[in-house]
Amino acid sequence: MRYLMIGIICFLILSGSSVYAETAETPHPFSVHDLLAMDRISGVQVSPDGQWIAFVLRKTDLEANKGRTDLWLVGTNGKGLRRLTSDPAADYNPCWSKDGKTIYFLSSRSKSSQVWKIAVEGGEAFQVTKQPLDVGNLMISPDGTKMAFTMEVFPNTSVEETKKKLEKIENRKFSGKVYTRIFIRHWDTWMDGRRSHIFVMPIGGGTPVDVMKEMDADCPLKPFGGSEEFTFTPDSKGIVFTTANSGREEAWSTNFDLFLAPVDGSEPPKCLTEKNKAW
Repeated sequence: MRYLMIGIICFLILSGSSVYAETAETPHPFSVHDLLAMDRISGVQVSPDGQWIAFVLRKTDLEANKGRTDLWLVGTNGKGLRRLTSDPAADYNPCWSKDGKTIYFLSSRSKSSQVWKIAVEGGEAFQVTKQPLDVGNLMISPDGTKMAFTMEVFPNTSVEETKKKLEKIENRKFSGKVYTRIFIRHWDTWMDGRRSHIFVMPIGGGTPVDVMKEMDADCPLKPFGGSEEFTFTPDSKGIVFTTANSGREEAWSTNFDLFLAPVDGSEPPKCLTEKNKAW
């Protein structure tokens, strides 16, 4: 209910602002063109002090045939609406720092999806991560000292080793694939053996730890899962996540479980819902 109300507030605020100033001159039936041209709000996040809302606004440039996402801020009292980022690259997935002075977010500014940060007061954004692979599903720990995100790696393989393996595959003289199990495809993406794993690293930088290293499973679930499928424990010492650790039965199994893993990767994930064979 809380997030529903926040979404409604954002919609009402923007409906009366300059963001929605481009209105039709004459009434006309609602069309596919109108649907595509509508601005979209997502990634709503309330500041630690409850005074501000950070959100993502997506605008569609029909002439250029592409969408653009930027970060915006607005007070919970409906005042102070302002744009926080304006880079042509995609900025999304905002997360507040514990002190509420900084917003961490994902951006494609470096030609890959990485973590960036920007002061709430404005100014230049700074790149935080420079991982060899794209980063997704950013989350900040409750104590503000760690960040969690996902990367697609080969099971039991480091980020660097995964990057080298992908380069080797890219340089092969053939493009055929051999599948010995399903799934082989998710919507428009062929499976290549990689899995979406959760990584944890200090917020100030360091080596990310794969808390799912030996698991041949995905979190979040492909193709539509997101950061709602994992969370830090209240003491910031663990990660609870959901996945289908079903092996070759994955394609027809609906047995999803909750797992608990230490953020330092010192122990393998522990299944918390082993007796429940449902989702």
